[in-house]
Amino acid sequence: MSGEEIFQQRMRLGRLFDIYGGLLTEKQRNCLGLYFYDDLSLSEISEELGVSRQAVHDLLKRVEQILERYETTLGVLAKEEGLHAELQEVMDLLAPCDREKNDEAVKILTKICGEGR
Repeated sequence: MSGEEIFQQRMRLGRLFDIYGGLLTEKQRNCLGLYFYDDLSLSEISEELGVSRQAVHDLLKRVEQILERYETTLGVLAKEEGLHAELQEVMDLLAPCDREKNDEAVKILTKICGEGR
């Protein structure tokens, strides 16, 4: 797996965690939070949680699978990405038109797209 693929996978997992994190157990949320937000290594997390490094690795893999199952079932991330793409398309269509009439629409769409990530 290339560095770019690893980065994309990590970004996706972080977005899934943002969306579905509330559905995880406290232990799962804590472990993933230490991994993503505090950027701790597996060894550092294992010390923090008082478990083995392998247990942390296994928990992270299991949580990744759980989050992917939630996304497969609920599709919130896919819907969000689809909406963002549609909003970007509208912005692209508005941009070449009469600037005076469309400036406010472009500002609003830019704000919406920015809020959606």
